[in-house]
Amino acid sequence: MTLLAAASVLAAALAAAPGPASTSAPPPGSLTKAPSKAALPTDSLFHVAWRKTLVEPYLLEYKPFEPAGPGVDPLTGMVVAGTRDGYVQAYSADGKELWYAGLVGPYLAPPTIADGLVFVAGIDGRIFAFDAARGDFRWMYRYREEFASQPVAAGELVYFATLEGTLLALEARTGNWKWHFRREPTGKFLILGVGRPAVVDGVVYQGFADGSVVALDALTGAVKWDRKVGRGIYPDIDADVQVSKDRVFVASYAGQVAALDRASGGPVWEAKAPDAYKAILDGDVLVVVTTKDVYAFDARTGSQRWKSPHEGNPLADPVVTRGLVLVPVGKGLLILDRKNGKKLRFFTRGSGVSGSPAILGKRLYLMSNTGELIAVDLQ
Repeated sequence: MTLLAAASVLAAALAAAPGPASTSAPPPGSLTKAPSKAALPTDSLFHVAWRKTLVEPYLLEYKPFEPAGPGVDPLTGMVVAGTRDGYVQAYSADGKELWYAGLVGPYLAPPTIADGLVFVAGIDGRIFAFDAARGDFRWMYRYREEFASQPVAAGELVYFATLEGTLLALEARTGNWKWHFRREPTGKFLILGVGRPAVVDGVVYQGFADGSVVALDALTGAVKWDRKVGRGIYPDIDADVQVSKDRVFVASYAGQVAALDRASGGPVWEAKAPDAYKAILDGDVLVVVTTKDVYAFDARTGSQRWKSPHEGNPLADPVVTRGLVLVPVGKGLLILDRKNGKKLRFFTRGSGVSGSPAILGKRLYLMSNTGELIAVDLQ
């Protein structure tokens, strides 16, 4: 299935996803869920620590789908997930239920936990902030576009990207508007998706559907540089822009994978990866996920180190940790060796994994397509 076809499936699944009875955030509470009773699988690579069913199956539901993975608090280990029924639910690192909020959803990206707040952005155009410890409602901001990437908190601001080409900055504590940058899409068709903003040393880097990547002042939104990378029928940059000490890395669906000078946006090198959709930088390796393959490029030279095929629909960000490349491909989580791209495992609960995993130390959190939150310890 091509990514265009996958986008159609995604749109249909989201349209069919039922929402909760209430469209406002209720007081924090406790959800009653039947515990999973099956044996927890273990092998030489991983051990499943616990799992929780967050969404019960709906009557006549066809191919349940959870495109938003969980988010994890780097300080407390708390994990928060938004599911297709509109709920946002928080659990402790040992699987204890903490709080929930019934919103509208659905969600295309994980929540973000930072500075004692949880930020949730949905495709209904609403952004919510909750107290991380208790789940108390803090503020809500409404925007007439669809949010589809994980929020990024940096300093006193939090940044959001929309499918329609807007980068939005709000005050983290109040939700007040600070600035926005708009890039109008070009062409008749777009590839569904948008990258997460990258905020480094007071600069925000963001890719857009017209194939451009822009560096903006993080406090004011003023443009520092603007560079066209994607060229072709589908120049969309839906991958997160990756940033190193002196370079910026960009992957376009049209096939251009480029390293740019971080200060000026000038070209350093360019490689090819047709239908590039997601990317992640890990030290000296740039991993690029396309609709058919996973590539590894040398971050300094752009030379290809390895290429590994996959069978699935990669709609979310990969993760690199402990010498492993973890790629959610819809059918499950593909696990590759970072050194050579060799397939090591294919983790699936039967329903598959579409959302990006969250990682903290050796603990990995996954959301299955049926709405099961799974905590996995890498061995």
